[in-house]
Amino acid sequence: MDQLLNGVGVLVTRPEAQAKTLSEKLLGLGAHVVSLPVIEVVPIAATLWADVDISIQDMLIFVSRNAVTSFLAENDGAILADKQCVAVGAATAQGMVEQGLSVDIQAPPPAGSESLLALPVMQDMAGKRVLIVRGQTGRELLAETLAARGATIHYLEVYRRCLPAYDVERIAEAMQVDWVLVTSVAGLENLCQIVNNDAIKLKMLLVVSKRIEQVAKELGFQHVVVTNDVNDDAVINRIVEIGQKNGQ
Repeated sequence: MDQLLNGVGVLVTRPEAQAKTLSEKLLGLGAHVVSLPVIEVVPIAATLWADVDISIQDMLIFVSRNAVTSFLAENDGAILADKQCVAVGAATAQGMVEQGLSVDIQAPPPAGSESLLALPVMQDMAGKRVLIVRGQTGRELLAETLAARGATIHYLEVYRRCLPAYDVERIAEAMQVDWVLVTSVAGLENLCQIVNNDAIKLKMLLVVSKRIEQVAKELGFQHVVVTNDVNDDAVINRIVEIGQKNGQ
């Protein structure tokens, strides 16, 4: 494989299990990969979930791979046999398929709530009972918009996000990279807390949505690049493209 990223340092902030394939592809292109997961995902026991009758729901929307994994850790997928199962993007859809769930509706690139809400099938929601499976807290756009379109909305929060702690050596290694990859607003905010060094804001920052780009600029990041999609190939292609433009 061509060493298109020979020697380029890339900080991957996804959880290690979710970053494995991306990291392997980057390494295959010659990049120096540093892993620094900025969100620790802690499942919430089903005994602490909201009292929602899943059996009467018409649609379940999974907002992330973590939502899929945490939900199915407490439920047999058979409970969803007659439900519409919805993914907010390709990564979530892949996680659903890997766990044996059907994907009835999937948000197109660039993925996320906005992409999902733009689909024709999500316009007339009158009388639909929708369960949004997510982590503890999150954006309200999806619920508010679907409710305005006639749906009855419930949340099922199946995991919480915690801030990991790292020693000074791990942080110092993270600061040596050329590129930083961040895939959520929460991850970006956590990164700033973990590193606690404004020099990180001078690195090339790769994000997967305009929303994250906006927050990054508000936080003071100077060089923000947005991918065309959230999948691994789109991430890698964007780094290669910018590198080629800059003569790397």
